[in-house]
Amino acid sequence: MTRPSARILAIAGLVLTLAVSAAGQFRGGGFGGRFPPRLPTAESFDGGFHYCRGMYRSGRRDGSGNGWTTDYPDADINFSIRLSELTKTTVTRRADNEPDHLTVPLTDPFLFQCPFLMMTDVGELSLNAQESEALRQYLDKGGFLWVDDFWGSWSWDMFEREIANVLPPAQFPIRDLDPSHQIFRVLY
Repeated sequence: MTRPSARILAIAGLVLTLAVSAAGQFRGGGFGGRFPPRLPTAESFDGGFHYCRGMYRSGRRDGSGNGWTTDYPDADINFSIRLSELTKTTVTRRADNEPDHLTVPLTDPFLFQCPFLMMTDVGELSLNAQESEALRQYLDKGGFLWVDDFWGSWSWDMFEREIANVLPPAQFPIRDLDPSHQIFRVLY
């Protein structure tokens, strides 16, 4: 083997090692990847906390997003672990001790078993009439929706158009909270 070939093999080996190491740090993949959605069943709910991720159809592709699968399942697991470490909240766990996070279609009746619903990368959100109605009922019954991971004003505009079908702006206007609002001072 000539010296340049040995160098190329050494570089290729280093690149492969780094790629495998990086893959181990971030599991990623989401639906269609290595991690299919973890749908709820009647046995899922035992009174403990479940991180419930809302599933939705993407109405457009965001340059850096993956729709509802953004950061799935890593964010679900991390949030649940940190919640159990930092509070006295009982987080439901699976037999392997991993938090039992759930992925819930918006029209699934089990949605109403989730007091907390997380929806990520909602700049891609596209809701049909049934999903809009189910989400409205969920919120009317006291469900809590957390949306996150916006990528620019066009992402916010897309979300605002879709959530208007759930919460009409005439009744439920979206308004910015100024930094002096008490919600930003609850823990301090």
